[in-house]
Amino acid sequence: MKDFLERDPVNPRTILIGGLAVLLAGLIIILLLFSGGGGINADTPVYDDGVLKTTISYSDDELQDVWVQYNIFRQDGLFSSTQIGSTFSFAETLTKGNTLSECPVTLEAGEYKIFIYISTYTENPKRLAGYIKTIQIA
Repeated sequence: MKDFLERDPVNPRTILIGGLAVLLAGLIIILLLFSGGGGINADTPVYDDGVLKTTISYSDDELQDVWVQYNIFRQDGLFSSTQIGSTFSFAETLTKGNTLSECPVTLEAGEYKIFIYISTYTENPKRLAGYIKTIQIA
């Protein structure tokens, strides 16, 4: 029987393949854990006449009462931004297909980052999806 110190060295190719397999499994787990609501998608908002309009697509057959929350930040520079107002929240009922969510807000010309959060409309809300969208207003 071979002593521990007398064993043959491990093939580097085996270590590489094993490491890649572990890395791939980890990436798959991370994607599954952090994937947003598979049945909910928010398009890039459009600013029209003082109203930020977002089309929300929903693929489930059951009605879903949700909060749609907007956090709006004006991009002042490369590393600087200013929040516009507080969090804007709206109750919506999603039906299969598209629902238009409207957020009345005054925005000046410039670049904005829009954080859109969609949560259940219950006593203990659960976030269904979250999106970061960038818009440019001329």
